[in-house]
Amino acid sequence: MVLMFWWLALILLVLAAAAVFFFRRPKATASSLAVAHSGRMTSLPSFRRAMRTRLITTVAFLAVIALTGISTLAGISRPAWIETVNPEKKLRDVMLCLDVSGSMLGYDADLLEAYQELVDRFDGERIGMTVFNSTAVSAFPLTDDYDMVQNYLEEAEEGFRTWGSEGTDYSWSTSPPNIGGSSLIGDGLVSCVDNFDRQDEKRSRSIVFATDNMLAGDPLFELDEATDIAVESDVRVYSLSPPSVLTTTQTKELESVSDRTGGKQFDMGSASTIDRIVAEIQSQEAENTPGRSYTVVHDMPAVPLGIAVFGLAGVFVLAWRTKS
Repeated sequence: MVLMFWWLALILLVLAAAAVFFFRRPKATASSLAVAHSGRMTSLPSFRRAMRTRLITTVAFLAVIALTGISTLAGISRPAWIETVNPEKKLRDVMLCLDVSGSMLGYDADLLEAYQELVDRFDGERIGMTVFNSTAVSAFPLTDDYDMVQNYLEEAEEGFRTWGSEGTDYSWSTSPPNIGGSSLIGDGLVSCVDNFDRQDEKRSRSIVFATDNMLAGDPLFELDEATDIAVESDVRVYSLSPPSVLTTTQTKELESVSDRTGGKQFDMGSASTIDRIVAEIQSQEAENTPGRSYTVVHDMPAVPLGIAVFGLAGVFVLAWRTKS
């Protein structure tokens, strides 16, 4: 514990001592008057009791005054407990990878809602988002600003629900006229892998890969080749597919991608999907990294000021007793 304004208490103490020194009353000089047989009076038990009571009251009075003064000075000095916090963050990165091709437009709003649930349950992970169709676009880079992420996902969800089958800015920006085909699944996965930064750090890296795996074009990377790149980059892929649109072949292909990278394949129609994805990602071992240190000052004036208040009440009571 420290006194933040100790110098203020010192100044007040010096001023009080100066006031006592300069404004004290001079002692009155009075002639002594001898009283005969005073020893008989001072030896009386009642007199001794009165003097003892007077002494005790005076000592208590001075003690309470001293305690009140010290407590007041301590309260004015702003006693505080200073704590330096060194938060630690888990070195986990999660890339939300969303297929925004035409066959997915009816599901993307629900997938974005599922992404919001995922972000709500993460704690310390950095989150990024990449959308893809015939080409990929980074919606936002990896960040731990969860408020920004949630606001972005909410706006994107609203956009997909508003525009529906006509698509959104994502649909147009990921389908440039100079690139043929659509829903190039392998290219999208490679782009999501490439958007992980800090490659020199040992981090847990995961992709939540939301797609129906309905290829319509000639990609630069087949899905198997994209999976090899994810494995080489030590990135786990958790595929998240909309219900009732996948054939057995497409489902098995997504399961193969997830299994080869150490991830799993999930159906977004399951009520426990979000819990299972979060549990899988957070179960991965990740080293701690120290966060930005900051100092917290906890003010603690209540105790000394409380004592001063009770002491002041005691001063009035004892002053009344001494006077009487």
